[in-house]
Amino acid sequence: MAARNSEALDVFLKVAADPRVSWRAVELAGRGISADAASVVWVISTGKHSLSGEELSDLLMKQSDLIDVLSEVWRSFDSGELSSADFENQLKAVVLGLEEWIRRPSR
Repeated sequence: MAARNSEALDVFLKVAADPRVSWRAVELAGRGISADAASVVWVISTGKHSLSGEELSDLLMKQSDLIDVLSEVWRSFDSGELSSADFENQLKAVVLGLEEWIRRPSR
């Protein structure tokens, strides 16, 4: 199933459904889905109204960089280039980055 308009959601759903990943990776995917949803809500309800276009653009670029890393980490794992342990560690780093991203503008 492909998610519309959200590359991050698409990857997190693939991770959660993949039988090769650990339960820890599934948990991280769930946290990633929550962070992605929270970011969408924040941008629509607050970000567009409280930040200048440039400020919002800068924040969204930082988020986009994290999503690019997420996609690359998944691609590397899916193709067998990345071990399960390395995948989990890198997935954790991305999820923590997304969670921090949503905390930063919400302050």
